[in-house]
Amino acid sequence: MINQCFIKYGQIVMGTLFCLLVQQNIHAQTLYTWQDAAGTIHISERKPPADQPLTDQIRYADRRFSQPKIEPASPVEIEAGSVLTAARQAKLTREQAEHARRMAEEALQEAHQIKKETDAFLEPWRDRKRVSNHILVQIESRIQNANQAIAKAEHLIESANLAEQEAQAAENHARRMQKQFVDAYTEIITN
Repeated sequence: MINQCFIKYGQIVMGTLFCLLVQQNIHAQTLYTWQDAAGTIHISERKPPADQPLTDQIRYADRRFSQPKIEPASPVEIEAGSVLTAARQAKLTREQAEHARRMAEEALQEAHQIKKETDAFLEPWRDRKRVSNHILVQIESRIQNANQAIAKAEHLIESANLAEQEAQAAENHARRMQKQFVDAYTEIITN
């Protein structure tokens, strides 16, 4: 078992040395591998002695790998990317504005419903001169809930209006960029 560990260790060391030798001498034309009488494996640029049989011979051509040339994007490609980005941004902004509008409409409907229920609750108590404290607390609570619902709806309507303005601005920007791109592309084609 210990012998197997030494053999594995020796193979790892030899493989590592081989890799280092190849890496260091990558410009070498030929590498020779042979084993001497003692069992030592030799890897060298020099041929083995005449009395040693050649185990392997690897020929290397000097390869110089050049870095691939990356062409910069043309102004038209950059413009096309910018137009697409602006269009996507306009679409996203429009979706956000529509979502804000739906939320505002739902809040407004909820506020109207609460106000309607509050008015219906108050109707029987309007003409009475004396109302118990318990009913007064309920009336105040319902009025407060109705006012909060109306304030929430007003806030959401304001947010929806701002989102609509942002969506219109983003769409106008996308249209301007698209026109500029088409004009630049037309100029390139005609020249």
